[in-house]
Amino acid sequence: METAIWRSTSGHVPLISAAQARAGDTYAIDNGDTPAGLMWRAAGHLARGIIAPRASGYGMRVVIIVGRGNNGGDGYAAALRLTREYGAQVSIVALDGVGVDLSDEADAYRAKWLAGHGTVITTIEAARSAIGRADVVVDAVLGTGASGPLRGMAAPAVALLAFAHTTGVMLVACDLPTGVDADTGIVAPHTVPVTRTVTFGAAKRGVLLTPGGHMCGQVTVASLGPNWDRYVHGLSDNPDTFMALTATGATPEAYRPDADKWSRGRVGVLAGVHGTAGASVLCANGALQAGAGLISVYAAPAVANELAGTLDPAVMLRRLDPSDTAASGVAQAAWVASPTLARTADVVVAGPGLGITADVKDTVLALLSTAPRLVLDADALNVMRDDPSLLGQHAGVLVLTPHRKELARIGGGIDGDDAHTFRADRVPQLARTLDATIVAKGPATLIAAPDGRVWVTPVGSPAAGTGGSGDLLAGIIAAAIATADDVSLAVAKAVWWHAWAAERAGLRCAGRASANDIRAELGPVLGALAAGTRTLSRPGGAFFEETWPRL
Repeated sequence: METAIWRSTSGHVPLISAAQARAGDTYAIDNGDTPAGLMWRAAGHLARGIIAPRASGYGMRVVIIVGRGNNGGDGYAAALRLTREYGAQVSIVALDGVGVDLSDEADAYRAKWLAGHGTVITTIEAARSAIGRADVVVDAVLGTGASGPLRGMAAPAVALLAFAHTTGVMLVACDLPTGVDADTGIVAPHTVPVTRTVTFGAAKRGVLLTPGGHMCGQVTVASLGPNWDRYVHGLSDNPDTFMALTATGATPEAYRPDADKWSRGRVGVLAGVHGTAGASVLCANGALQAGAGLISVYAAPAVANELAGTLDPAVMLRRLDPSDTAASGVAQAAWVASPTLARTADVVVAGPGLGITADVKDTVLALLSTAPRLVLDADALNVMRDDPSLLGQHAGVLVLTPHRKELARIGGGIDGDDAHTFRADRVPQLARTLDATIVAKGPATLIAAPDGRVWVTPVGSPAAGTGGSGDLLAGIIAAAIATADDVSLAVAKAVWWHAWAAERAGLRCAGRASANDIRAELGPVLGALAAGTRTLSRPGGAFFEETWPRL
């Protein structure tokens, strides 16, 4: 009996590259599987994904648009299974014709389809007519190995998918939507979003990385058998494997029975200038809500007066050296001279609302050399844009949380769009270079550890794109890493919590949540995860059976 969905029991789901997908096939074949057997198994999963929305496949009209690679072979094999096992009425659209060279296994399934007098359409006009009558249209044009612009007959095939999309018919992708890069999530021009993607063996990186993830609809990860499963589980030992945390993996650590406020971690937040000092309030509130035992906000006297009435009563306000009269209130001398730093903070957060001045840069440099654990965000990154390599000169553990423009400023790209587009390739290398955990914020936030591990965040919402949301996240991260043994994993968890809280807040507010709305959802998120919630019901569908929490 075939396993319908690959299950994770390790707290994370591997996200594989195209090269790893090819290696998985090779491993399975070396251990007894055959190429034809793997294709038949994949076709069975694709067939089930096609009929899933209906109680029965009998009489369902299905059009499968095939290409000339093994993705097309999966389409031919799925056509056989749909007709034989489910009674569906299937038409194949092969714009390359039926004489084009295919792999041996794909050619064998095509031959069986033709021998059984299966319908094959080779003209655009006839294809459009069949699509107009279809219940489901299947994208089996290009698969995991394709990248870059659409070439040859792939372009008119995708034009047919675009036509199908305009009719409102259900669209199902075989392994990946045509035009989505499996490794980067980059989307070729004219790529068509689908209703559902059935991907084989393991989830590809492109099903989560944006913008590709937005094209995939509901994603099912289908097992290709015990050998492939062993290969996937073995990837857990590969530090360069991308991952997505499951709800199990994102569950917060339980406190020991004898935990007190000191053992839960001490967070110090450096306040900024007049007018933006509220960012430090949001940061402190995030740390408080995420469970830090003691939170202190450090501020110059004038800024401290501004903050005195806005901080949560549980947050301590500590005034820096009164003799400091620097305009920004965060001069290096004041911070370094503070006698409370070493004994009041396990982790320091700097950047939210800090301002961009020479003394701010001096402060950041001082923190890099003194703080045991340091989270740098916003202006603490912006002041390093002229020489971001200085960020690599730190004495303690370092976490950087740039948005796309800040990522470019610290070496991730030419500009924000460039940095975001190529983040899957560049951010892991940058994390190694700077010996830092980097949180590349945005849709499907990417977290790269200096040891090569990379997490892609599978939950989230545009609701996170609001002023103060990043300040809140910096505080949540600080609380999570204050006492963590595995800092990078703790960062990935913190990002997950923040993203799911934003998703929940967005549902309540029609996507128009504030940072405080997100903060209000953080407690319920942590409670749901700790209670063992395991299934996700959300507009985009569930990714992995065992894993996602219910909203």
